[in-house]
Amino acid sequence: MPLLMLVLFLFSPWAEAKKIIFASDPYPPFIYEENGEAKGLALEALEKVLEIPRKDIEVRIIPWKRALKAAEQGSVDVIGPMQIDPKKDYLLFTKKIFPSEEAVWTLASSQYLSQLNWKTTEELRNHNLGFVLGYEYAEPFGSYLKSPLAKKVEVQDVIQGMRKLLSGDISLFICNTQVLEFYAKSEGIPLKTFKRIGPPITEEFGVFGISHKSKLARDLEKINARISKLPPTKSGLN
Repeated sequence: MPLLMLVLFLFSPWAEAKKIIFASDPYPPFIYEENGEAKGLALEALEKVLEIPRKDIEVRIIPWKRALKAAEQGSVDVIGPMQIDPKKDYLLFTKKIFPSEEAVWTLASSQYLSQLNWKTTEELRNHNLGFVLGYEYAEPFGSYLKSPLAKKVEVQDVIQGMRKLLSGDISLFICNTQVLEFYAKSEGIPLKTFKRIGPPITEEFGVFGISHKSKLARDLEKINARISKLPPTKSGLN
């Protein structure tokens, strides 16, 4: 190809732009894979707030710890959804986009635990508490789960946590409300089987984290402005 034609092509609308790389672990209904295709509310949201078509977003569904490391290294542009964590200074956080919460769940059939309206983590110490390996939680649960006094049980994912709760291997399980609802439906388990107890652990879940090394970092103000204009529906999307 002659040099002039090459230059014209590279600066033309047909030149392929670098894709935005989005990483997350499987976290339906926000992000999941179905028949080999990535789907979910997070992808729908990214299309809107970045104002780019789906084909310009490369999705990497990987373990959450790897997603965090990739964002720190700058090999991905954006991760989430997640909660704001000031300790992760390699990320810039968007405004909250998903109305969502993390909470403690038990079986509705447990007459004692289903009535437990805990106020402090001290009230949970006599019960096996399941949580997903690699996830971090807002205080006071962040410190509680690191305490040797906590009767904590690590699980690989939400499905395993639900099954351990049903089998009695754990008494309590920390889980995002919408994720629990999604998996319960997919597993054919009536939602009334589970009951949320006590206050939400955090209601600040539902933001995206943008790598400081990403070109998106300079557009944070514009991204937040678009988030503010999203309609106030259940998912924050049309």
